[in-house]
Amino acid sequence: MAEKIEEKKKLSYEELENVCHQLSDQSQTLYRKLQEANLSNMFKRLDYLFAVIEHKDVFNEYPEFFANSVKEIVDTMTIPEEPIAVPASEEKPS
Repeated sequence: MAEKIEEKKKLSYEELENVCHQLSDQSQTLYRKLQEANLSNMFKRLDYLFAVIEHKDVFNEYPEFFANSVKEIVDTMTIPEEPIAVPASEEKPS
């Protein structure tokens, strides 16, 4: 058996920098794909929630489930209002 043990080659600064850039690009791609999957899942969930409403009679025994489904649809589709920031110079003194 030949005893050729390869020494681990240490990467140069430039090689490490390239690896970092590749990992960064991959992580950004994965994050984008995760966001797309989350968006797709949200729309699929809305489809199912609307199906619950369309078939309300099936859920007569579960009024809380039906009410929660309606609430989730409303919450999901309502755009949250951001408070309007008033500059300090326009604030009324107390």
